[in-house]
Amino acid sequence: MTKHRTIRTMCGAAGVAALLVTAGCSASSADGDTASGTPTASTTSAAPTQSASSSPSGEASEPDASESATDGTGSTDDSGATEGRCQTPELAGSLVPVEGGGGAGHYEIEVVLKNEAPEECWLQGWPGVSFVGDNDGTQLGEAATFDRSSPHDTVTLAPGESAQAVVRVSNAENYGDECGQTPADGLRIYPPGEKRSLFVQNDQLQLMACADSDEPLLQVQALQPAS
Repeated sequence: MTKHRTIRTMCGAAGVAALLVTAGCSASSADGDTASGTPTASTTSAAPTQSASSSPSGEASEPDASESATDGTGSTDDSGATEGRCQTPELAGSLVPVEGGGGAGHYEIEVVLKNEAPEECWLQGWPGVSFVGDNDGTQLGEAATFDRSSPHDTVTLAPGESAQAVVRVSNAENYGDECGQTPADGLRIYPPGEKRSLFVQNDQLQLMACADSDEPLLQVQALQPAS
């Protein structure tokens, strides 16, 4: 069983590394080398400062037209229900590598969302995921596209339980110098159906984004019960 280090969510933004309440998020697919043996990313509770480029007002790229309708954050919830759904302030996020995951040109990590509320809640669908950097929450490159082939049943979380979604990450070096390779501070994550986000700090995973390219580096699967 994988152990996860988590961060608590907070509304608002203040300093490097915590919850980001604002910022758009959409998607894209990926290819890259295996990151097996990479240590689990640590997460913190300080939030990058909001920047204009990461505003949820529409500056972030939207999902492809082929995707189902979203709430504008890049996340999608196909259930149509809202009562009892896990809210961003109730969740803590962490990143872990997928041992043996990935292949030529890409690797895989897991985004983990833990229910820290005193009551049961549920998640269903695909989280919005994007690289952020520049120590201020700026979105780097395109946000993740959705792997629509992945199972997406409703995941019910008792207090303390977690859901996870596999993210395929393409190696930025695959795209050459023109991609503007930039170390990512971490990932911004929108739980399905939410307009409030989590910031999960990149510690030891050494995530690299393409700041100057519209090539998709990320593809996310739907949330599943954590193993």
